[in-house]
Amino acid sequence: MEYEEFMMIYMVEMNLIDLSRRLEWDQRYFDHIKMLLSFPGFHATQRFECINDASAPFVALHHVDGLGFFKSHAYRNNAGPAGTGEWRNQMSNWNRNLFDGLETMPDIKKDQMLVLIEVGGELNSGLDFNWLRSVGLDMNVKCRGLAVTNPFQSIEGLIDIPGVRALNPLFNRLTKNDIFERRGCEVKK
Repeated sequence: MEYEEFMMIYMVEMNLIDLSRRLEWDQRYFDHIKMLLSFPGFHATQRFECINDASAPFVALHHVDGLGFFKSHAYRNNAGPAGTGEWRNQMSNWNRNLFDGLETMPDIKKDQMLVLIEVGGELNSGLDFNWLRSVGLDMNVKCRGLAVTNPFQSIEGLIDIPGVRALNPLFNRLTKNDIFERRGCEVKK
């Protein structure tokens, strides 16, 4: 399958309805991510959790080869709404948007945070926002601002502003190489 020539950010956001199943869900999501990383056109991923109240407190950023990726046989038959199995009924406020505006997704470290803002928000935060334009899938937002804090920036006051989400990374950014290296380590044990 031929993909579009430019990279995009695939953002998935949701709420887990039954938090008592969180550990099981996290493991299932990690297994899902390993599968996605095996697909041509899927390059990197990272998951996050909001520190402030939000209708969709879990966010995943994925780096993909544009809209063509979602037309691939691998994606259509194994991922997306059809690939969630029993977990589809365990999630609410589930949205999938494809954004352009960044060449690649940021690699957000454990001592950093991802800050998302909806269009129309005005912030005097000192953060450098990249504005992403929704170009595919649900398109339930027109654009979204994305910023990464460094360890010395404060998000105090930001989390109380409507339309702003501050998120901690659940793990470091993963690529195909990271998964293959882990698999290699597991085999040696």
